[in-house]
Amino acid sequence: MDLSGKVAIVTGGAAGIGLAISESFVQSGATVVVADVDSVEGQKTADRLCKLGNCGSFILTNVACASQVEDLVRITMTSYHRVDVLVNNAGITEFKSLIETTARDWDRLMNIDLKGAFLCTKAVLPHMIVQGAGVILNISSNHAFATLPNSEVYAAAKGGLIAFTQGVAQSYGSNGVRALAICPGYTDTPHYRRWLDNSPEQDTLERATLQLHPLGRIIRSEDIGRAAAFLASDDAAMITGTSVVIDGGVLTRLHF
Repeated sequence: MDLSGKVAIVTGGAAGIGLAISESFVQSGATVVVADVDSVEGQKTADRLCKLGNCGSFILTNVACASQVEDLVRITMTSYHRVDVLVNNAGITEFKSLIETTARDWDRLMNIDLKGAFLCTKAVLPHMIVQGAGVILNISSNHAFATLPNSEVYAAAKGGLIAFTQGVAQSYGSNGVRALAICPGYTDTPHYRRWLDNSPEQDTLERATLQLHPLGRIIRSEDIGRAAAFLASDDAAMITGTSVVIDGGVLTRLHF
C-alpha cells in the first residue's frame, strides 16, 4: 500500500491496535500524528515511528474534550498543512451487568468511544472538504453485530459507530471523503492479555477463545494495521460507507 505524502491522525495511537495502525501507515509512507492520553507512551511511539519512516509527532489529546480535539487538528494543520486520514481508534471497554452499570459508566464509555469519534471527525472534515479528499476510519468491533452477556454498553457504542460511519459516507462522499468502519474481534493486545491474566482459568479461557476461530488463531494487531493501510490508500478508492469485519471468522460460527 502506498500512503506516500499523506498525513494521518491516529487517536489512541500509542498502544495496541492504534500503535499497529500507526506503524503500518508509516511503513507505507505516511506521516503520522499520534494522539493519546498517555504522554510517556505517546512520545515513545512518535520517536519509534521516526525510526521507521517519516517523522510525525505526538499530541496529548483526550478525544472526549472538544477543545483538545480542536487543538490536535489545529496543530496538525499548522505543522503539516493537511489531514488526509483520521483513524478514530481511541476507546475503552465496559463489561459488566447492565444492572451494575452506572450512568457514569455509560457516559464515560460513550464520551470516549462515540463522542470522541464525532468530535474528531467534525474537526477534520472542513479541511478534508477543502482538499477534496479524505478518509475516516472508525475502529468499531464485531460486538456491533453480535455480542455477549454483560457487554450491552460497549456493543451500543460500537453499533452507534457503524451508523455514524454510514452517515458520514453519505453526507460527504460528494466532497471526496470516504468513511469506513473496521470491526476487529479478539485481538492480541495488552488489553486482551490483561483480560486473560485476570481470569481464574486462564488456560481454559484461552483455549476456548481459540476454538471460536476457524483460522486457528486470534487476530494480531498487525492484521488490523495492514487492513487499515489498504483502506486508507487510493487502492480502496471506491470503498466507503461499509464495515470491514476482521475477526478470524468468529461471526460465522453458530453457537449452541
